[in-house]
Amino acid sequence: TQTMSSYVTRKTPGDTAWFTHDRFGMFIHWGLYSMLAGEYRGRRGNDYAEWIQSYMAIPNTEYARLAKAFNPVYFDADEWIRLAKECGMEYFVLVTKHHDGFAMCDTEFNRWNSKEMGPCRDVVGELKEELDIH
Repeated sequence: TQTMSSYVTRKTPGDTAWFTHDRFGMFIHWGLYSMLAGEYRGRRGNDYAEWIQSYMAIPNTEYARLAKAFNPVYFDADEWIRLAKECGMEYFVLVTKHHDGFAMCDTEFNRWNSKEMGPCRDVVGELKEELDIH
């Protein structure tokens, strides 16, 4: 078992002054795994929801059904970005692909993405458009 003290600390490459200056921002972790809400077949997963497929040994064929059902009808990129700005957030980070490999954007690398499956929407593209506007 690793503890925080067992991790090696390394200097972050590049200029991180912006992070110290901006201080307040939004990190979004959202994807197929969110649909399971940390549970699979009546069993509760650990605290890392994005790892549920691995930790609960969910077969790929079964997990792939989530992509077909994934339909974020209440996702509104404009609303997310406006709210972040109204709250004074200076940056916005979206994890575009989690451990399950499902990308929340259009990608040429494979079909396992939100543009070609599920909602058939480029979530990252929509957020980028709104960030450019606001």
